[in-house]
Amino acid sequence: MLNDSVKASTSGVSPDGCSAAASSWLQARDVLVAGLLALLWLIAMFLPEERWFACARWLARKRLARCAKLSGEEIETVKVVVGSGKNKASWIEESFRKDWLAHKYLSWIQLLASYRPWRFRVPTMLIGHQHLDQALARGNGVILLTANFVYKDLMTKAALAEAGYQTSHLVRDSHGFAESKLGRRLLNPIYARVERRYLHERLVFRSRETTEVNALIRKRLSENKTILVTVTPLGRRIASLPFLHGRIRIATGALKFACEADATVLPVFTIKKADGRIATIIEHPLAKPAKASHGDMIDAMLDDYVPRLETYVAQYPEQFAFPTSDRHGLTLIEPLGGVATSSTRTAVA
Repeated sequence: MLNDSVKASTSGVSPDGCSAAASSWLQARDVLVAGLLALLWLIAMFLPEERWFACARWLARKRLARCAKLSGEEIETVKVVVGSGKNKASWIEESFRKDWLAHKYLSWIQLLASYRPWRFRVPTMLIGHQHLDQALARGNGVILLTANFVYKDLMTKAALAEAGYQTSHLVRDSHGFAESKLGRRLLNPIYARVERRYLHERLVFRSRETTEVNALIRKRLSENKTILVTVTPLGRRIASLPFLHGRIRIATGALKFACEADATVLPVFTIKKADGRIATIIEHPLAKPAKASHGDMIDAMLDDYVPRLETYVAQYPEQFAFPTSDRHGLTLIEPLGGVATSSTRTAVA
């Protein structure tokens, strides 16, 4: 059993390496995604909104009936969140995966609906905006640490924009539907075009070329701007910490920037509630002790953040980022028996 946390600070934000998908011109998955997007576009254009989730669940059932079952390793990864127990593996296959995929498809339908000739109003609500107002009043910039839930991309940005906030979004150049070169050119702009409606700018980093975007991050924080950063395991150095029934890996570059600029870090959670509304919740700032080293500050913020994330994931597990992907060489979460692959780490008892 893992009883300690493994932590490391970072000096910048970049992936540990390029995925094989990024170097290929086209993947079979891209063709499947393109066909699925065409079908979801028809749903978004011609069906009333109250029927979208039912259609998404139907598509999820059909999709899972045709694809291979999860491997034992994948099931163990999901159990990090949902726990283990009698018949848990069959429940993951028959129910949990379907619910997760349905939420994912619904989020895509909502994005595609933004292309309708008549404007689709994103059904969002913003909770905790006072924390953002107070952070901006400090004058040192704000980092919104966005948890990796299914609805985070479009809904978080829309909720903030509709409330009058201008934000910059830190993204990889493969952000969207595809990782391949052709997929990035043809499919990902569909995603980015809608997101830009709700953003001041996109801060895009490409592979290991991070100097320019890192300088922009520092500049925006010095200008007291707000930057959206998604919690991922993609970074030069990561922290690996106990999380529910396993571990979670978090790239700590954004926290390093916050330490350098004395910026406020606010956790953000975007989830679909039982009544169908999607809430973007901004919580109070992460603890950052004064007169401490950057490493100690990062440790304190992580120790504050992970229990909050656990609360939301335990309540809305089917909306969390599953199945986890190791296309970039690292997974977000892993079972206790997994092996961490952080390039630099320090054990903390």
